[in-house]
Amino acid sequence: MKLVKNIFHCLYFIYLVAWFVVLIIGSFFITLFLLLLPIEIRDRAMFVLMKVISQVWFVLIGIIQKTYNASRIDFSKSYIITPNHQSYIDAAIIYTSIPGIFKTLGKVEIEKAPIYGLIYKTVVITVDRSSMTARANSFRRMKRELQNGISIVLFSEGTFPAEPTLALQPFQPGGYSLAIMQQIDVLPMLFLDAANRMHPSKIWKATPGLNRCVFLPPLKSEGLNQSHTNIFKAYAQRYMQACMDFCKANSVNEVWDYALTWQKNYSIEIC
Repeated sequence: MKLVKNIFHCLYFIYLVAWFVVLIIGSFFITLFLLLLPIEIRDRAMFVLMKVISQVWFVLIGIIQKTYNASRIDFSKSYIITPNHQSYIDAAIIYTSIPGIFKTLGKVEIEKAPIYGLIYKTVVITVDRSSMTARANSFRRMKRELQNGISIVLFSEGTFPAEPTLALQPFQPGGYSLAIMQQIDVLPMLFLDAANRMHPSKIWKATPGLNRCVFLPPLKSEGLNQSHTNIFKAYAQRYMQACMDFCKANSVNEVWDYALTWQKNYSIEIC
């Protein structure tokens, strides 16, 4: 039985990678054309393109996307959107689950990938963490996108856990500092099944199936200043962890009300 499962996992992994390559190659030629367009038109067209290829890929590989609470969010506003991060497919999930246009922050090294690198740098604000100047430039670009009404997606954990786990990794402060600077809301998201679909430590054991995404009530940065960045970051991590634990033990349909009650019971402790 174990041998049969391993064969299935291997064949499925080859199948999903093959479709990913096909879709990326097709998107590469469309991207070349879109690069000729004005930047505002290009950005929106690339956003639509990424949504289409992500949704098509999920259908082809048998991942069933289910998103909760999106209708409760005002996507006419820009946010710092902060999903948890447990899988390589998170890069596709953000496009299948977030309705409003956004840019995401990503590692500059991926720009060097053949074919995919060109697509990547048109939809991602890249950051070179080894350079203070490059980091400052990325920060300024994020501010400019927010001012233009485009949300920023930041994976606060910054990296994957070594093994699938319910515990969130330590959050990074950058997104919370930016939210305070721009006085905009942080919009947390939970990807509940991504690690089961494909965890980096067991990438060849990827499986099809349900993939749930949950929007949580936003966290307001109004009234905070830069000295509160770490407090805001810690509060957001406690909030998301509490909601993650609730989802694992209860109905996902009830987490919105739970989250609102949590915010009422636990305020941000500003010294």
